[in-house]
Amino acid sequence: MITPHPLELRSYQLDDEQWKVIASHLPRQYQARIVNNTGNYRRFIEAVLWVVYNNAPWTSLPNRFGSWRAIYVRFLRWVQEEHWTAVERALGLESALARGLRERADRYRANNIWRRKRAHPSHAACGFDEQGDMTIEIAKRWGSARLD
Repeated sequence: MITPHPLELRSYQLDDEQWKVIASHLPRQYQARIVNNTGNYRRFIEAVLWVVYNNAPWTSLPNRFGSWRAIYVRFLRWVQEEHWTAVERALGLESALARGLRERADRYRANNIWRRKRAHPSHAACGFDEQGDMTIEIAKRWGSARLD
């Protein structure tokens, strides 16, 4: 009998056990803050999972989670700092929520690379192409040995 991953979520809401697993996977810099302020971190992660689960735009985020803009900005900061990888691992890399979270983060990363190139056209002259940069970024993140 195959048992599902312990964090195979059927929705975006976390029970206490699921939250403990996710919190334990987050970087150490957040551990003390989480102990003192669990509600805010949990609500933030649930808000992001709500967006992923519903495949909704950030502006559709229910008010109970707080300001959609603040959550979006914090989400982007966590993408840049690679914190979502820890959440994905806690969720189970092959779970639907983890895949959705990864797609959102990768989409942001790709857009960010495109914006930087657009702002600095000299990068294109150095031999960087859009797909190559994205492939290298993904390989760095997921530890892929092959880049072809």
